This record gives sequence, structure tokens and C-alpha cells, in this order.
Amino acid sequence: MHILTTSTTPQTIKAILRSSPASVDVLIYDKSERETSTVSADSITTTDGISTITLTLSGANQLKEGRFYSITVKDGSDVEYSGMVFCTDQTDYNKYETGKDDYVVEDSYDNEFIII
Repeated sequence: MHILTTSTTPQTIKAILRSSPASVDVLIYDKSERETSTVSADSITTTDGISTITLTLSGANQLKEGRFYSITVKDGSDVEYSGMVFCTDQTDYNKYETGKDDYVVEDSYDNEFIII
């Protein structure tokens, strides 16, 4: 899952594409509004097989805080990459722990066995 912000400055997505295209279109599907927008990549840089795609998202393509998106990178009709995006402006990622305070130790018995 990629984490992007609502910023209008260029943002990067790192992905392993199936080929090395010169240009790609990025389809961003808003799961809340059920709408798809198409963005052209500003640049594609490939280093050690990992492609970095730089996008500028503004206007109608700007992401909204707290929403999930699916992202599809296409070279013509060929799908090069498909993934998920979450949009947040939060910068301190250590505040949320998925399992915190969920596990409770059961100590109502002593777990002793009697062997005869």
C-alpha cells in the first residue's frame, strides 16, 4: 500500500513494472466516490529494476484526506502495475498500533495437569 498526501507538489510511487515503458498513464479510482481519474506520469526513473513514478496530483485529480484509492499504471492497454493508495497528511506514523490492548492474558486457572 502506498501512502500519499493531499499535497499538490509532485509525489512519487515506487513500483516494479512489468516492462520499461517510456510513458504511462496512471488510473486512480476513488473507492468512496466510485470515480476514476487519469493522470500522466511526470517522469519514470528505473534503478535496479525498481521504477519510480513521479506524479503531480492537482485539481480534479487531487486526493482527499482519509480515503482509499486503487491505482493502475498502464502502458497503452497493458497493465504495468496495480496497487492501493491511502491518502493522509499524518506525519507521525507511530501513534497507531493495530494490536495494542487487544490481547488479554487469561489467569483464572493455573494450568496444572494431574497424571495418574
